[in-house]
Amino acid sequence: MRINDWRRKIDAIDTALLHLLNLRAELALEVGRLKGKKGLVLRVPARELEILNRMKKENPGPLGDDAIAKIYQTILDESIRFQVAAGCGISGDASSERTRTNGRRRGVAVA
Repeated sequence: MRINDWRRKIDAIDTALLHLLNLRAELALEVGRLKGKKGLVLRVPARELEILNRMKKENPGPLGDDAIAKIYQTILDESIRFQVAAGCGISGDASSERTRTNGRRRGVAVA
């Protein structure tokens, strides 16, 4: 195959990933709405670690566990950011509030 053939395959995967990420975001928003109605905080560190550990465990490679953790940390951080922006409630931790003002944060993520 030529480089353009490989690029078309990559483009198709990128499109599928984009759709899946947005579907995940819609589901996370529903979880945020339910938590907001029940007065629960959005950030649940035990759930976040469960997600990160499960993704690293299920990772077949070639991406390393550090790469998977970074990708999912970003996904989880963005989930909290848009849950808060949608008025679902408060994140429940001060470092997450810094994420909204500073842009990036290291540490525990969000489900």
